[in-house]
Amino acid sequence: MAIEELKTLLETIRTSYAVSAQAEITLEANPDDINEVQLQQWKAAGINRLSIGVQSFREEDLQWMHRAHNAHQSLEALRLSKQYFDNITIDLIYGVPGLSNEDWKKNIETALSLNIPHLSCYALTVEPKTPLEKQIRTQQKQAVDPDTQAVHFLTLIDRLEQTGFRQYEISNFAKPGFESKHNQSYWQGKAYLGIGPSAHSYNGISR
Repeated sequence: MAIEELKTLLETIRTSYAVSAQAEITLEANPDDINEVQLQQWKAAGINRLSIGVQSFREEDLQWMHRAHNAHQSLEALRLSKQYFDNITIDLIYGVPGLSNEDWKKNIETALSLNIPHLSCYALTVEPKTPLEKQIRTQQKQAVDPDTQAVHFLTLIDRLEQTGFRQYEISNFAKPGFESKHNQSYWQGKAYLGIGPSAHSYNGISR
């Protein structure tokens, strides 16, 4: 979305609804989308939280997942983002074939060293009828090992608990005060309005 489109969207919401001064306004981006000009524009438009799709700090994992960015871009994007935003979350994926528990620990330690206050960590899932599912079925790629994923998950929980993170959802961990308001609203049964293609809403009774 172009910055002018984003500004128009946010301005329309503000003029159409009573937006709380404490509203969480999150923008999702990939590391290769991020540069200083973009960050300045997002900040000026009213964005106050970034969700960055890092997935892994390990080059082999990113290549395996066919991600457009590399590990260096992730590190640079996060260091730059922290100059403009305090509230940042990143996505990490565990259970990737070939990812040892030691390498997974290094991923966690890298995130901690960058002082990222919120982590969303997901087990790699293989969806039916996807290129990945076909590659695994035809033995072009190694299958996912559930036991390895379980070890990675327990390693994650133990390490983050040691460093002051709270697991407030299955896949989400936050330092105090950085829990996602958006995520929590689902669990609290609050109403929400979805806008855009394939979006859905909930009025407190039905979705």
